[in-house]
Amino acid sequence: MKYIDTPTLHKKGRLAAASALMLGLAVTTYAQQTSAQNDEEIVRLSPFSVQESADIGRYQAVEASSGTRVRMNLMDSTQSISVVTSEFLADTGSARVLDAVKYVAGVGASTQPNALDVMNVRGFRSYGTTIDGFNQFSMLNQDPIIIDRIEVVKGPNSVLAPQGLPGGVVNNVSKKPLFTNQGYASYQVGRWDANRAEIDGNYVVNDKLAVRVVGAVTDADDYGKGEYHQNITVMPMFTYRISPKTEFTAQLQIYNGSMLANNGNPVSLYAVNRSHVRLQEGLPRDFQFIGRGITRHQSGKNTRLFLTSQITDKLSMRIAGNWAYQNYRPNFFGTGDADTEVIQLDQITGEWSWDGVTRNDNPRYQFGGINEWNKLYYGNLQNDFVYEHTADTWKSQTVTGYAINYSGQSFRRIDHEPDGIWYDFTNNFTPPSGYTLQDKWFANSKSYTRSRQFYIVEVLNFFEDRLVLSGTLSYNHYFSGSTDNLTVASTQSSTEVWVPSGGVVYKLTPGITAYYGYTKQELDGPARPTSGIPHHTVPSEQHEVGVRLKLFDGKLYTTFAYFDIVQDNLVTWNFENFRQPPPNPPAPDIMSNRTAKGFEFEFAWAPTKNFSVIGSYTKYENRDADNMRYSNVAEEMGGIWGQYTFSETGPLRGLSIGLGANYVGERPSDVIGQFTQPPPGVDPVRIQPSFWIPSYTVVEASVNYRFNKNWKAQLVVNNLLDRDYIPGSFNRYIFVSTPINPKLTVRYEF
Repeated sequence: MKYIDTPTLHKKGRLAAASALMLGLAVTTYAQQTSAQNDEEIVRLSPFSVQESADIGRYQAVEASSGTRVRMNLMDSTQSISVVTSEFLADTGSARVLDAVKYVAGVGASTQPNALDVMNVRGFRSYGTTIDGFNQFSMLNQDPIIIDRIEVVKGPNSVLAPQGLPGGVVNNVSKKPLFTNQGYASYQVGRWDANRAEIDGNYVVNDKLAVRVVGAVTDADDYGKGEYHQNITVMPMFTYRISPKTEFTAQLQIYNGSMLANNGNPVSLYAVNRSHVRLQEGLPRDFQFIGRGITRHQSGKNTRLFLTSQITDKLSMRIAGNWAYQNYRPNFFGTGDADTEVIQLDQITGEWSWDGVTRNDNPRYQFGGINEWNKLYYGNLQNDFVYEHTADTWKSQTVTGYAINYSGQSFRRIDHEPDGIWYDFTNNFTPPSGYTLQDKWFANSKSYTRSRQFYIVEVLNFFEDRLVLSGTLSYNHYFSGSTDNLTVASTQSSTEVWVPSGGVVYKLTPGITAYYGYTKQELDGPARPTSGIPHHTVPSEQHEVGVRLKLFDGKLYTTFAYFDIVQDNLVTWNFENFRQPPPNPPAPDIMSNRTAKGFEFEFAWAPTKNFSVIGSYTKYENRDADNMRYSNVAEEMGGIWGQYTFSETGPLRGLSIGLGANYVGERPSDVIGQFTQPPPGVDPVRIQPSFWIPSYTVVEASVNYRFNKNWKAQLVVNNLLDRDYIPGSFNRYIFVSTPINPKLTVRYEF
């Protein structure tokens, strides 16, 4: 059977269910095939999947489809797109998405390292990632067993994520069935974040049907005393070739997980500005104050469907669908301020200080907490068409489509009843064995959103592909509603926006490309009547210029980019309300903006077939209208990873070694955005961070050894130099790093 690669839209999908109309298209396409076709027929690979070139290096990617849902050569993109390959995921032994994308320019850690897949993209905080372009909230970190590769689209994007973050989208491309028999089973052991079994099996039933099952079971202890995370994930799937030009794929992802993880431990009471920034004195490094009853649970089912078809030699079509149900119950437990604080706020300057005399060497804390019950529903249907035309001196690609999206949530919350006890963590402390819930709901509500999207993307190539012009127009209609079950009050809002984007690429040589891109998105901003804010939209736009190099037959790929993002219509405090005396009635809140601008550099290089290296450096600013930095956002980051595989014929054959380092600059801790309350006649000023999280560099390594064609072993060592650093903070609470952590994985391939 022959295979022909055709231009495409990406196998990562978006959306779902085969409507009768679209199934009709598939049937029509099938009818066009003649009954005389046999095993020597031409079978066209999915026009919506990414095809990688061989022999250019383990970490080099040629194409991506997350930018416009269409497969595009990275050299032709007017927006920064970074790809983390499956080989890189395997070489680094990534246990979570952030472990891999921290080597991508512009992506860094945020507040909580052990849950929510929380990270910063160009300084904008992201909770969770997308899977094949579909949103999926995860209280637990996404299990990497389902991920084939990761594509990071930087900046606003009106096609992939019209309601996404201005900083960009981290999109996980899921594994799909393959028409080749292969698979593996593995088991990992280690002290922390280990004890995990995986299986990935792919079986070709015949030349039309392939099935695949991936799954993982994790029962891991984490570094904090008593902390753990457990998870079971399984995803069976199949691909059926309805005809040589039409293909249908279905996936069912099922998972159930729980974890015990606190929200950080108290920082030293003497931590102020850049001094004494460490765990509270007298606490062991692995301290945590949560009992075994305060856990977080999440389970869910996610069905994804993809139908792709090449209707004619020029016209291709895709239908993608998604239906997800999630049930999560987080129990949060934490403390308030210490019984006596020693640092003081200057109400005139907004600065914090410690006089060096006032002390509290045995601080005590009171506990508080909440229980939540949440159910989430997601439904998505997407239909995309691609039309390509080639003339003597130019060619065009037209992509058009629509999407229908729905999400709903049932939310209930009840708080813990304070027990009135002041706890001394340094004096034989043991977590409370139980907690009393209050006798009334704090919140009980239902909410939902619906959206419709129509878009068109036009790409024109001139002068033998040296000049590439592109433009996008996206229409989006949003409708949202909520009901407070306690007060029976309901609210509704609706917005429609037209969002344009565009750009130009010029190839100075086949391996040197200069580009400019303008991208935009617009979010729905609900009204806040009590704050004087009407219903509004929150637009974000980005200007980006850059240069890309692809040299040495594609073995070196590098990008240098400058970006400037502005997000408008952000609701913020009105400093007039902080004057003394405050106005009566209070002044309405005001609209403000946020900017992010700076430079990014990244590269992937394979100087020889045995050596691959990837690296990045980012220097930028992400500030509000008062030039204040945002909490847990590092404005300087860098990373480099290299992997060397020894010769297949020498004495070290079968051995490969990897080494990497990741640098994160200093970050403000608890920027809460409020103003001081100075004496009458003095203007309020912004409150500064009480302390700064120090910068750090962490080193990791891996050693892989293949015994034979079936057996291999991998030793991954995280925090190789055993650095004690702070990966994130929450108010005056900090997370501590896990010490040096070796993990051994044995893998059998079949």
